[in-house]
Amino acid sequence: MVGNNYTNRFTFLDKIPYGMCPNFYLSGKSIGLLENTAMEIAKIVEKKKLIDFKGVNPFFSILMPYYNSMNDAAQFMNRLLDSYSIARDCYDLYKGILIVECSEEWSEYGYNSTLEMIASFIDSHEEICFIILMPEKKASRYRDSLFGELTKHHLWLHLECETLDIQECISLFCREAESIGYSVNDDAIQKLNNLLQERSEFLTDNKTAVLQLLKQIHLNKILQPRGSNQIVETDFSIISGLGDKANGTGIGFNSNVR
Repeated sequence: MVGNNYTNRFTFLDKIPYGMCPNFYLSGKSIGLLENTAMEIAKIVEKKKLIDFKGVNPFFSILMPYYNSMNDAAQFMNRLLDSYSIARDCYDLYKGILIVECSEEWSEYGYNSTLEMIASFIDSHEEICFIILMPEKKASRYRDSLFGELTKHHLWLHLECETLDIQECISLFCREAESIGYSVNDDAIQKLNNLLQERSEFLTDNKTAVLQLLKQIHLNKILQPRGSNQIVETDFSIISGLGDKANGTGIGFNSNVR
């Protein structure tokens, strides 16, 4: 089945010389896809040693809720500094990767002056590779305003994490099913199409959802050794839907250090 191929997906990182690793600004409509992409980039930066590392963890993550008051900004920075201290451990300085997962309201309402606190933190920590995740729940003319401000502080790459459309996801499901010995009938394809039309990709993108769905169907069929090698509509009825993952399970949610 399809797996993550870090090397092929981000070959441009091979061209970045040591000491010139940029920060990354990831935007897209699926938090799950943004998180997965951030993890891929972090692993490549770590594996290729594009920056120096020093600390108990090579990377840590934090959720940045929307705020527009200096008091709320100070509270967020206190949590960030606590996380930084834990990741630094006994070292004099932390060198690693910081993943900041922004609340979707930042895309909706844009930059405000209270962000100067974190901008100042970024400006004073050249030894850290920052990965900013900007989910876009709905279209907004402010979607890139934060990126524009961040480019005043060091080098940044803006990567748009686009999800597959529904037909591409259905084709992927059928190809992967065939690769492990299954065929998919027309009724099952229509059922899958309906499920994908109804669900939101905001928390989990459709590609991830259909691949997980296929794994579950495969497992269920293994437990029924006399079952058919054809995936039919009723195979979907024993699955608990294509629901989004619950809040709190992704990087950054309800946790400071990974």
